[in-house]
Amino acid sequence: MAGILGIEIPDIMKAKRVLAVQPHYDDNDISCGGTLAALAKNGAELYYLTMSDDLVGVIDETWSEDESTRRLRDDQTRAGAIIGVKHQYWLGYPDAGEYNYYDVRRDIVKHIRMVCPDIIVSMDPWMLYEAHTDHIQAAKATAEAAILYDFMRLKTDPDVDREYRGHKVRAVVFHATSFPNTIFDISATIQTKNEAIRSYKAQFPEDAFDGLVKRTMNYARYIAREKEFEYGEALKIIPPGLLHGVGEAIRF
Repeated sequence: MAGILGIEIPDIMKAKRVLAVQPHYDDNDISCGGTLAALAKNGAELYYLTMSDDLVGVIDETWSEDESTRRLRDDQTRAGAIIGVKHQYWLGYPDAGEYNYYDVRRDIVKHIRMVCPDIIVSMDPWMLYEAHTDHIQAAKATAEAAILYDFMRLKTDPDVDREYRGHKVRAVVFHATSFPNTIFDISATIQTKNEAIRSYKAQFPEDAFDGLVKRTMNYARYIAREKEFEYGEALKIIPPGLLHGVGEAIRF
């Protein structure tokens, strides 16, 4: 399908390897877990990269940082197994804290060179009314990394840079977007998404899950209200080239 610029919207179901970058450990699954599960079920290798250490959101204040981190990683491992994640990476930047944007961007570039994805997934840094700086910073750094990863004068880890042989990112997929160009059918994977969401016990009390799942299902039904399928996720799928110097890209 072609967008308003006459440029083809990349078919993400052809993805072979996907790097999904998120600010916090549950953002991928809550926002686009149905899409990611569908890609994994279709044979794509799925990798998660989490920017923050997630410690601010841990609900039990009696847990030490080490205990909190262990429980967070356990949650993510369970959820990842449900969605179909091949491998998880963590950057460990302070949740809702201070960090350098360019350090985050460098680390995302490093992981793009390590994983060599043909599809990169992120929250949309230009979503209207997004107030959480972690969301904005992680998403913006991912978008910029998607256009800079093959400029080898931009240094990351010496070993990674030396081993990198080049590859092409075909598409960037933004979720949590105010400007979707695709409503992706998750009717076959929404229960997988719901099961994964219920894994995040370090940051949600047990009695909150029914309400959270109900809200995500109602929203997915609303997103698909004009489609022939029941549940959808709103995505902005664009070639990386439209992230630089094309003012009309937002309409694509």
